[in-house]
Amino acid sequence: MSPFNSLYIRKMCQAFQRLRKIITVEPVVFFYMTGAFLLLPAVQQLILAKVCQELYNEDICSQIGNHVEENQVIQSKSSYILLAFSAVMSLVSIPPSLLLGSWSDREGRKLGMILPSICSMVTGGILITVTKVQQLNVYWTILTAFTIGVSGGHVAIFLSAFSYLSDVSDTDRLTLRIAIAESMVFVGGTAGFLLSGILIEHFSFTHVFATYCFCHFLSVFYVLLWLQNPTSVDRRINILNEVQHQERIIQKLSICTYVKMSFGSVLKKRRLQDRLKLHLLILCTFLLNVCSIGEQNVTLLFLMYPPRNFSSLLYGGFTSAKMLLSGFCLFGLFPILLHFVGEMTLAKVGTIMRAASLILMAFSSNTWMVFLAAGIGAVSGFTQAVVRSVSSRVVEPSEQGAMFSIMASVEATCIIIAAGIFNTLYPVTLTNIPGMSFLVMAAFIIITFILVQWISEMPVTQQPLLIVEE
Repeated sequence: MSPFNSLYIRKMCQAFQRLRKIITVEPVVFFYMTGAFLLLPAVQQLILAKVCQELYNEDICSQIGNHVEENQVIQSKSSYILLAFSAVMSLVSIPPSLLLGSWSDREGRKLGMILPSICSMVTGGILITVTKVQQLNVYWTILTAFTIGVSGGHVAIFLSAFSYLSDVSDTDRLTLRIAIAESMVFVGGTAGFLLSGILIEHFSFTHVFATYCFCHFLSVFYVLLWLQNPTSVDRRINILNEVQHQERIIQKLSICTYVKMSFGSVLKKRRLQDRLKLHLLILCTFLLNVCSIGEQNVTLLFLMYPPRNFSSLLYGGFTSAKMLLSGFCLFGLFPILLHFVGEMTLAKVGTIMRAASLILMAFSSNTWMVFLAAGIGAVSGFTQAVVRSVSSRVVEPSEQGAMFSIMASVEATCIIIAAGIFNTLYPVTLTNIPGMSFLVMAAFIIITFILVQWISEMPVTQQPLLIVEE
């Protein structure tokens, strides 16, 4: 081999390794969230279709918009089934989320990104069977909530992905990298909802769930072939200084020990008011996710109900546009604003705009109002990105997985709590104030704004991020 070819190959290998450091968990979040947002409206509409088939004949189901009383019965029963679906997913996902964080601090982050996708492919297979076999009743969909939850679901993906970024990112770049990863939620949501609307409108549920399985196959393929397991700073120090001692400790660790370590990461005493700050950040995460999940659970029902009467295709287009705009704000606008405005200020702007968006949605009576509400709330993703970044900077490098596992478990509990609040509130207020659920969400977001303001006034142990050009 000539020296020129050898030099060329060496440079290509170096470029390849640099690329692997630049592009890390973002495609994992994208593939998983594309599948998740592809699944959500499809499951909701599958439940609506199954409930209608069980209660009424085909003539009524095909013209359900013209039968107001029957439509209310279907929506009410479907809402409670979605509540059970969310409850199972939430309760089952908490134990693996608590376990995975501390375990991944020692054994690596890749399993937490692979296992949820494998279980999701099993879920897709079950849903295809439920779609094909009409004799299977609507309650079989609840089994799929178990298969998703047993792996930790999307919260396992988040804790693994954000822990990975904390391992490989410098402190001054962490907020930006988390924001980019967060933007993949919206970009994936755009692709997922758009695909879901098109596939349901022009094809069938089978095509939706097959595409869902393919997204998760791509995610597993990417993690196995592209991602490298990072080693955090503290782990590298321990490996160099106390290899044998660390190995003996690891051998003795039990499941209960991992769970205890996860709770210890948020309960231990810290400098100044950092422990209180971490608790408030977790509370912010709780409120933000309760609203996000509640919004996902009731928006489809709300928009398909008169006078809005959204079709599957229009709903898919609306949600895709909303997600795309939110992703653009987080991926493009957020880094620019960080050059001029502090991260906590941007977090507060995100809460104010989201509250305004939810209030407008509550009173929306036509299509343009719904789309305007989406535009106003486009910058709402700023808040969660800042909350994750500040939380990561509060704890030690060796506690990243443990801390994110607690946050992930909180997010898992949000599934059942949000479903318990909004899937119960929506049918009760449907005839009088259909948008009441959105008004309650807006109240929660206003509380989040107060908490963010409180956190911004607390002493800092690390300088808040504001990018300054040299």
